[in-house]
Amino acid sequence: MGLKQQLKSYRLQKGWTQKMLAEKLNVSDKTISSWETGRSYPDIALLLQLSELFQISLDEFLRGDTPTIKRIDRDLKVKKVYQRILITLVVAMVGLLIFFNVYQYRNQWVDRFNPFLALTTGYATLPAKVTYNGGNQYQKSTAKLQVSDPYTDIWVVESPFGAGTRLSFQGGQAPPNKHYVLIQHKGLYVKRLSFIPWTSIPANYRAIMAEKYRRLPAATNEPVHH
Repeated sequence: MGLKQQLKSYRLQKGWTQKMLAEKLNVSDKTISSWETGRSYPDIALLLQLSELFQISLDEFLRGDTPTIKRIDRDLKVKKVYQRILITLVVAMVGLLIFFNVYQYRNQWVDRFNPFLALTTGYATLPAKVTYNGGNQYQKSTAKLQVSDPYTDIWVVESPFGAGTRLSFQGGQAPPNKHYVLIQHKGLYVKRLSFIPWTSIPANYRAIMAEKYRRLPAATNEPVHH
């Protein structure tokens, strides 16, 4: 006898309607009807509840219905696979979030995709001249490609109270009389910058900035953003 026949037989022996059995299992009577017609079957948790309600062993309840047993076994294996995948994804996500939280302001490419960091705007004073190709002065009479060196260890002021961040970024030679920069960054990742004159910087920022570029020592007591 198949599971669907077993269900109906034991239900009728108890004198229960489909609705009465459904209420005991906290499912709909349509679900019971679907089981008894073979359109679907209960999961393992409901099968255990049914065996308790009918006061028979699970083995006896499923005896003779090999196709259903195989389907249940297959579904259980699939569920285990999905559970392992889900656990792996959760562990990987937690690990990634911890990594982003701990590894802030250490690498610009990591900061670029860090969900914990917001875009920040600040102002900075730049050196009047940049070097090229690793510390060389610009040469007008050469056919050699000359690539400007990045600005390094530039103090970017992000608050009128002096909070800021040291950044290194590629920008090229600043135009004449525009040796200042309005910069938008996310951690160490510089998203965009614009060369501006001194007068374009708000007065409350100019009051705490150096008008002429000066290289900062290796360690300062200046407040930092991060």
